[in-house]
Formats: sequence, C-alpha cells, structure tokens
Amino acid sequence: MKLPLFILRVAYTLARRFEIADATRLLHLDAVDFLAPTLPDGYTLRSPGAAELFERIQTGNAPAEIGSPRSVSSQRRVVVVTTPENEVVSYLWIAIESVDANENFSRARHLGTSVDLPPRAGFLFNAWTHPDHRGKRFVGCMMSYIIENQLVDTNTLVTTMDWTNEKSSRAFSHVGMKPIGTVIRLGRGPLQLSLLPRAASQFGLKLACQAPGYKFAL
Repeated sequence: MKLPLFILRVAYTLARRFEIADATRLLHLDAVDFLAPTLPDGYTLRSPGAAELFERIQTGNAPAEIGSPRSVSSQRRVVVVTTPENEVVSYLWIAIESVDANENFSRARHLGTSVDLPPRAGFLFNAWTHPDHRGKRFVGCMMSYIIENQLVDTNTLVTTMDWTNEKSSRAFSHVGMKPIGTVIRLGRGPLQLSLLPRAASQFGLKLACQAPGYKFAL
C-alpha cells in the first residue's frame, strides 16, 4: 500500500472511531450484467417469512443480528438465508423504495445515509456470513436467488459498503457490481457535511435526504 493511501486510511480509521466520519462506496449493477456464482454442495438458499425468521432466532438457528421479523412483513424488505442444515450461516437483505439512514451506516448510526430508490431498483444491505463459511461467494448466490425467483420487482441492484472494506468490495465485484462514487458523511448532530457522488442522480438515486447540515454533489 502506498504511503499517502496508508496515512489516509489511518486518519479515516481514527475519525470513524470517534464517530465523526463515515465514507462508503456506492455500487450499482444492472441485473442483465449479473455474473451468477454456483452454490457449493451441501448448502440451501431460502427466503423465510416473518414467522419462520422469528422461530429461527428464538431457537438459536439464526443470529439475533439478522434483523427484525417485522421487517419481512412490511412487503418492502426480503431476507435470503444460506443454511447447510438448519443453522443460518449467511444472510442478505434487499429493500425496495427506500432505506432509512439508521439501516445504512458503517460505524456511526447518526452518519448513516438514507437512499431513495427509483422504480424496479433494489438496495442490498445487512449482509453477513459466519467466519467458518466465508470465501464461498454466498452473497452472489443469494443475489442470484433474489433475481431468479423474482423475490422483488427489480432489474437494478445497488449497495454501499465502508470505503476500507476490501473483502466486501471484492465479493460484490465478483458478480459484476461496479462503483459509481463515494459517499462521505462528516460531523455530529445537526452539524454535518455530506459529500455525495454526482453520478448517483444519473441512476435515479437520492442520497442522504434525511441528513441534516450541508450537502454537496461532487
């Protein structure tokens, strides 16, 4: 890693620790360009309803961090899980219409970025894979499951991830997602500054509408 980039990463890590900065890559993919991976043998994909998700959490077969079963009941959220047997070892959520700022943040919830989506666009978020099962491209497999089974009416996929999260960046690039800019959110409370990628509007995305303070498109 080159020295200037190393210094920038260190500075950002410190700023993020003090919860005064959040920088996320914005990625985009047309479904027709999706590069579907093959699900490894021994694993199953499914999209549980609210009752099933609640039961899995209660029985310890899904981590509590997976999210609220009530979100599935909203008709604007779908979750896909990967299981070798009964235990959930990976999950991925997709939302349509919009995602609130408190659902899309790197470390500091108050610096989350809301996303308003155009018709037929889906936002991927809250992706997780158990450390013992990583490297099997489950994220791409779950994306493929969403597209093939038409779980939501979408032909475009969008996501964000922390600027320093190289593993997630590679996972999404493997299936064809491409970066279209970086969202930078700085500050605390009402004293905030948002630097937003101008390219987002070209894809019909409205970013940080819920954020206070000053906003600039770059």
